[in-house]
Amino acid sequence: MVIMAGIVLGYISLICFCLLAVKWITRMLHFEKVDKFFLKIHKKVSVLFLLTCVLHIALVFSVFKTRSVAVLITGIGVVAAVLLLIVLCHIVKEKSSRLRWHRILTAVTILFLIGHMTAYFVDFENYQNKIREIHIQNIDVSQVEDGIYVGEYDAGYIYAKVEVVVKNGVITELNILEHDNERGKAAEVITDKMVEEQKIDVDAVTNATNSSKVIKMAVQSALLK
Repeated sequence: MVIMAGIVLGYISLICFCLLAVKWITRMLHFEKVDKFFLKIHKKVSVLFLLTCVLHIALVFSVFKTRSVAVLITGIGVVAAVLLLIVLCHIVKEKSSRLRWHRILTAVTILFLIGHMTAYFVDFENYQNKIREIHIQNIDVSQVEDGIYVGEYDAGYIYAKVEVVVKNGVITELNILEHDNERGKAAEVITDKMVEEQKIDVDAVTNATNSSKVIKMAVQSALLK
């Protein structure tokens, strides 16, 4: 729920930025009436934009370790640029200097925002590709030597590390050592199915399909060692 709220706030901050961009467009096109309206809400929308950006980063910070460094840096860059913009607009008294800094920092904010969105979508596409590439093999557990096997699989957004105990050709224990996920914790019960059915390729847990696949790949990685 926390991660979902953070994602929603991210989209709200994007909407706020679009409203601020409309203000710039209306001025450029000399739409005076519309421009006056957006001028009235400009400061309020700017503050809302900053608040939603900060809250967005705070709520999704826990999943940044599964994201690329570019997503983190550009996200922080957006917040820093907007915060500096608001502060300087209140500190700098000279109108010409204030406008100059406003334009510079607005341009910087746009660049960071474009970079953040681009990095996010590239990251997400890489994650989707890794999920699509997952292939579960039919491993005959009865042919696996007794022992304790550790395996892992990293799909980017989801990571799983497991411990598999095999005795007399049977999986007797299957423990999840690590499972980094966003909303896929429910998938962890899939280990009970594997032990019960004595195979890896069991049915995925509803609403946690990707985490199910990653856990199965981690088990496969363990047994193939």
